[in-house]
Amino acid sequence: MRASTLVRARCSLQTFASRRRITGSLALLYVSATCNTIAFAMSTGAIPMRNDLAARCPPVSADKIQEMASLASAWGGANGLQVLRPTGIEVAPVSLRPMPFPRAVYTHVWDIMTDFNELVHKVSLDSEFLNEQLLPVAKTDEFQRRLLEIYNACREEGIAQPLTLGVHRSDYMLHDAGDGTALAPKQVEINTVAASFAGLSQRVTAMHQMLLGRVPLQGLKAADCPENAPISGIAAAIAKAISLYTQTQPQVEKNGGEEEEEGRRVACLFVVQPNEQNVFDQRHLEFELWGTHKVAVVRATLADIHAASQLDETSRVLTFQGFEIGVIYFRAGYAPPDFTCDNDWAARLRMERSAAVKCPSAAYQCVGAKKIQQVLARPGMVEKYLSAEAATRVRSSFAGLYGLGDGSKEADDAKRRAIANPSEFVLKPQREGGGNNHYDMEMVEILEKSSDEQLAAYILMDIIKAPPAPALFMRQNQAIETEATTELGVYGVCIANNDKILLSKPVGHLLRSKMASSKETGVAAGFGVLDSPVLFD
Repeated sequence: MRASTLVRARCSLQTFASRRRITGSLALLYVSATCNTIAFAMSTGAIPMRNDLAARCPPVSADKIQEMASLASAWGGANGLQVLRPTGIEVAPVSLRPMPFPRAVYTHVWDIMTDFNELVHKVSLDSEFLNEQLLPVAKTDEFQRRLLEIYNACREEGIAQPLTLGVHRSDYMLHDAGDGTALAPKQVEINTVAASFAGLSQRVTAMHQMLLGRVPLQGLKAADCPENAPISGIAAAIAKAISLYTQTQPQVEKNGGEEEEEGRRVACLFVVQPNEQNVFDQRHLEFELWGTHKVAVVRATLADIHAASQLDETSRVLTFQGFEIGVIYFRAGYAPPDFTCDNDWAARLRMERSAAVKCPSAAYQCVGAKKIQQVLARPGMVEKYLSAEAATRVRSSFAGLYGLGDGSKEADDAKRRAIANPSEFVLKPQREGGGNNHYDMEMVEILEKSSDEQLAAYILMDIIKAPPAPALFMRQNQAIETEATTELGVYGVCIANNDKILLSKPVGHLLRSKMASSKETGVAAGFGVLDSPVLFD
């Protein structure tokens, strides 16, 4: 029996009864009798069940919820499943019960991660395409304009480092078409810069495996929580990129040809935000790099890098705090608030001009723009970059995506349909980090009041109709029972040298759940919690 379906039915019936002036005990009798009829019809197949996620979420008693919250709080504190708040360190927002997720869907999106890695890399090599699509956006989007200027300036000067490193995350939601067909994954976006939560998601999986062992729940088994080690995979890729850098980049001689007594000190530079709250997620990667690969990490803000880094104009070697920088890993620089002044942009340009391997390069970051995602969904576009088989696999995950402001019939039709049916669409700017999208009447107002030039900086996307399911959240050590929808991200790493891909593979997953009433999913932005899948056939 679908608990979520009955919750929605009960609310609708209560509204109906109120409007018909059915009140008191008569209203209770009316609602209960009708819900019982619906329940019986669903159980016998007379009414199709909308989805089978809710039925796979077993009820949990109040005592068990309290036990799970206590264990999760203690385990999170002991194992670094934490975030930094202005008030201090606390366990990250998490679910207490893993979310049932179709095994076939999980396997599919895992397998196609290498296709998306290849797509990102090949599109990044197509400068004509990137400029054609992003120059109209750049007319009204200052952030995209300056990033595109850096990309073009370095390309015209000559790329100092042909090696590229991508740490990508492709995010999906389950879509219920409402016609009885199986739930299907639809891509929300692909993140090519600052794909976060690998360190914490790895620990959420381990926490859920522990909880299902300590507090058994009917129908859910720890063995069905897929193993998850994205930090290991990302760290190995960064270490590989460092190794390739040192092999291909000659050491700069100092002091008249003498080498440093301590030998060559090559490090990975983490570009971070001031007062970073998700610092533990980043530190897990830093300590994995040192513990397993003996790769040192230096952390710095854009302001720090502008003030204290040096770029050798001959070799293009970048140095900072006594280290030669082999890889630059961006955990900042993905949104306008990260750039407070021209010096911050000068730091971004200096890094892009350097011989360090960028993660991501400006080209990879441009490919992650929503506009590129939308254009690639057009018929025949993905097929320009991938084999027919790979293109078919990738295209199967695309939701409806529409450009705006270009004067085309497609754009005008999409705008008209969105204004007429706002609940069916979401308006997306070229932004990362959560909380940037526009829905409902806010979206309509932007569509109606903006010029075509302004609208070119947005895309429209069909709403993905994700099935809700009962969930148990924990925020600030307090358990919350709610209905939730979920979003699965698959991490992939990719190393390439010019047009040759040297390494490409999926390395882990991230599941985030949010209250079904919320439009956004971002955990760092305060909309969701960290979760993990428990797979079913």
